[in-house]
Amino acid sequence: NERRIMALLLKIKSGTPPQRKTAMRQITDKARTFGAGPLFNQILPLLMSPTLEDQERHLLVKVIDRVLYKLDDLVRPFVHRILAVIEPLLIDEDYYARVEGREIISNLAKAAGLATMIATMRPDIDSPDEYTRNTTSRAFAVVASALGVPSLLPFLKAVCQSRKSWQARHTGIKVVQQIALLMGCAVLPYIRELVEIVSHGLTDDMQKVRIITALTLAALAEAAYPYGIESFDSVIRPLWKGALEHHGKALAAFLKAIGYVIPLMEESYASHYTRLVMPVLLREFHSPDEEMKKIVLKVVQQCVATAGVEPDYIRKEILPEFFRNFWIRRMALDRRNHKQVVETTEELANKVGCSD
Repeated sequence: NERRIMALLLKIKSGTPPQRKTAMRQITDKARTFGAGPLFNQILPLLMSPTLEDQERHLLVKVIDRVLYKLDDLVRPFVHRILAVIEPLLIDEDYYARVEGREIISNLAKAAGLATMIATMRPDIDSPDEYTRNTTSRAFAVVASALGVPSLLPFLKAVCQSRKSWQARHTGIKVVQQIALLMGCAVLPYIRELVEIVSHGLTDDMQKVRIITALTLAALAEAAYPYGIESFDSVIRPLWKGALEHHGKALAAFLKAIGYVIPLMEESYASHYTRLVMPVLLREFHSPDEEMKKIVLKVVQQCVATAGVEPDYIRKEILPEFFRNFWIRRMALDRRNHKQVVETTEELANKVGCSD
């Protein structure tokens, strides 16, 4: 049997298109007779091979997809091994590799069911290894979009409030961030619950948890735009407090969240909060940190674009400092930031008119 499977896989991997087609059909039709064990024992090592080309990987991914569909719940004992091979695809630099990784995990979740997926991935959530936690959080987001966010909510709530380890809280909150990034505006129906689940992270003892919480709120607000401000009511004050207390990376994350929440507000509120946050932004114009500059520019762009902010205020308070700090040779030469400088300048010009 194993030799038959190997022969079919080799035909799929390096045969001519007609050979490939018949081999693919045979392996799909006989999937249940071959059994999950022998199939995955052959397919997974092939996928791990360092000399695998993109086209070959694509074909093997296709095999797994077809086989999963046929095997259905027989695949349960192999979920962990399949995930170990597929999760790294989720952070591959190649866009198509990421899409293929998502597709397999999505089909795997549908075949194995939520309980199996949670039981299998639970230990990786508080893994001391950051890489594992990163890929696990992305995989969980895919499972959520495959099986529906509501089915995962109780589990996420428990993980995000885990007392045992900050790693678990960090990963749980990161799952929410990844759900927002993956599903976009499709998270709107659950935005209130998701914000509630992560909100306590803004005042966590661990700085890493505070940072990921702020970034997650930014992702949720970006996904909800222009709706959903009422869901963020509970976090507006803690975000503000955080922006006044933190420095460095944490401050950057809090500012980013504020930048995405302000555009959701009504005009009068947006104007009020913009005036509150401006002193902090103006102070950070001088920051030597590139990442901070990028975020400050983006937040200024977002604040200025909001309807409630008056041109006069921008003229007096923002423009002089903005030009003094960003319209300089060093920024023009800085590959990473000059695009954002241009976009922010454009937004300012739209608001105050070009003559200024």
